[in-house]
Amino acid sequence: MKIAIPMESDRVCAHFGRAPYFLIVNIDNDKKEVVNTKVVESVPCDGQGHGKAVKVLLGEKPNGVICINMGKNSMESLSKKGIEIYKCETDNVDECIKLFLEEKLEKIN
Repeated sequence: MKIAIPMESDRVCAHFGRAPYFLIVNIDNDKKEVVNTKVVESVPCDGQGHGKAVKVLLGEKPNGVICINMGKNSMESLSKKGIEIYKCETDNVDECIKLFLEEKLEKIN
């Protein structure tokens, strides 16, 4: 499974569309552990459009996104592509991943 997390300064970005980069996390589903990660630069929205970050993310073909907050347009675009969206209440990326692996994050789509 591949999960994307919007990031800013080594923390989960408070708003999906404003994230300067995504952390892409590959997870071994059987072992419920992280296999590897990579960083992908995003194109943060400037208040004029919300599709840029979604387009970058779709190129990575994630199965899911972990975020703190996501706008309606981005959520709809990702949902239409079958990407599951999970809400995390903390900006600590390690904690968000841990909660995801433990299946303790709320799916919001």
